[in-house]
Amino acid sequence: MSPHIQEKFNEEVKSELIRLQTEQELRTNPVYHDFFQQFNAASVESFIRSYARRKAFYLTRGRAYLVQEDPHMFRYKSLAEECIWAIQQKKLFNMQCQWRAEQVRLKGVEHSSQFQFLGSNIQHCPYITPVSKVELDLFIRFLKSDRAALDVNYDDWQDYEAIKAEYQSGVIPTIDGEYEQQIPAWYRFYDSYMGTSALLDLPDVRGEKEKRYRSIARQRQLEQIKLHGCTRELDERPYLSVHDAAVFESFAMEFEDPHTLRYCKAVESFQRQLEEQLDLDQALEKLRSAHVTISIKANSDWKSAIVEAARQFEFGQIASMLPAVLEEYHFRLENGINFPQSLMDKKRSEQAFIVCENAKRQILDGRKILGEPENMRF
Repeated sequence: MSPHIQEKFNEEVKSELIRLQTEQELRTNPVYHDFFQQFNAASVESFIRSYARRKAFYLTRGRAYLVQEDPHMFRYKSLAEECIWAIQQKKLFNMQCQWRAEQVRLKGVEHSSQFQFLGSNIQHCPYITPVSKVELDLFIRFLKSDRAALDVNYDDWQDYEAIKAEYQSGVIPTIDGEYEQQIPAWYRFYDSYMGTSALLDLPDVRGEKEKRYRSIARQRQLEQIKLHGCTRELDERPYLSVHDAAVFESFAMEFEDPHTLRYCKAVESFQRQLEEQLDLDQALEKLRSAHVTISIKANSDWKSAIVEAARQFEFGQIASMLPAVLEEYHFRLENGINFPQSLMDKKRSEQAFIVCENAKRQILDGRKILGEPENMRF
C-alpha cells in the first residue's frame, strides 16, 4: 500500500474509532447527564450519534479548514467536488425511472425509497458508471451557460414524485414565475443534450404497487390508534436539535478541549459560508477578491448586475477546477481510496436510512394484511 493510500486509510480508521469512542463517552460519562436531562429523551440519542460523527470530522479534517491559505479557492474546489456528485445523481435518477418502470432490476434494491438512501451515499453507489470526461465536459458547458444554477447542494436529487409532478405540469419556474423549483437546473440541461427527458414519461409501475401496500398499512395503523387510544406519556421537554450547527458549537464550547473547539469552529464556519445564498455583500466580496478584471453586463438593476457578474465568475472558477477534481476522483477509484462525505451528506444518509426502514415495514405490513407473502417479491 502506497504512503498516500495508507494515509487515507488511516484517516478513515481514525474517524470511525473517534466516532465510536465519542458515542460511548456521551452515553456513559455522568458529566453529560445534567445537560441531556434538559431535553426530550427521543432527541438525545439522535444528537449523540450526530455529534459523534461531527467530532470525528472535526478531528480528522478540521486542520484542512483551519490552515487553508486561500479560503475562496478552497470553496471553489469543494463546490467542484460536489459537481462530480451532481453528475452521478442525474445518472442514478435516470436509473430510478427505469427501475420504477420495471425495465431494469438492481441487486439489493427492493423498494423505491432506497433511491433516497443511494442518493445520500452517492459517493459509494455501486449501480452507476464512473464520471467520464464527456460527462464532465457537459457539466462545464452547463456552468458556462445561462441556465446554470448553484444547486450542487440540492437536497432532493432523487425525489421522483416531486420531479415528475413538475415535469408533467409543464411549468419551468425560472420562466413561468416564482414557483418553487423541483427539477434541478442540471437535470434539465442534461436532458436537453442527452435526450433523456422521456424517461419521466415511463410509468411508475413499481411505485404504484408500493403505494397500495403502504396505504393499507397506514389505514390499519390509524384504526388501531382509534381503537386503543394513545397511551404514551408525552415528553414535553424541548428537542435537542441535530440540524442547527450553533447547537453543536455551543456543546463543544461547554465540553470539548480548546484543540477540538478550534477545529469545530473552522469546520462549522466554512459550512455556513458554503450554505449561504449569493447576496449582494457576498457578490461584492467575491469580485473584490478575484484579482482579475471582470466585466459587468448592463442591467437596469445594478445590484442584480453585480450578483450576476459574481455568479458567472464563481461558475468559471468552479469549471476551471473540475478537470483536476476529476483526475483526483479517478485516482481514488483506481487505488481504492474512500471518498469522504461532508457533514451534510452524513446527516442525509441517516435520515434516508430511517425513511427506507419505515417504507419497507409498511410495505410488508400491507402485504401481510392482504394475506400475501411477507416479502418484497411482487
